Amino acid sequence: MKTIIELEQSIMNITAKIHKEFPELVKYITEIPVNISAEAEGNIKNLEDYYFSLEEIISKYSKTHKKT
Repeated sequence: MKTIIELEQSIMNITAKIHKEFPELVKYITEIPVNISAEAEGNIKNLEDYYFSLEEIISKYSKTHKKT
């Protein structure tokens, strides 16, 4: 299991990838909610969910669109 810091770094990396390779998707980043929990395990789960949501957006979009 990744730590919160590792997950945050992964999220920053995938967000940078979206900005660079799929700028038309940037508007959807803010539409994905991130729930912050008082519990560390809850935060890890929420950050993982957020990361996988971003991955899914890229995966689905890249199947039908070319990179810019």
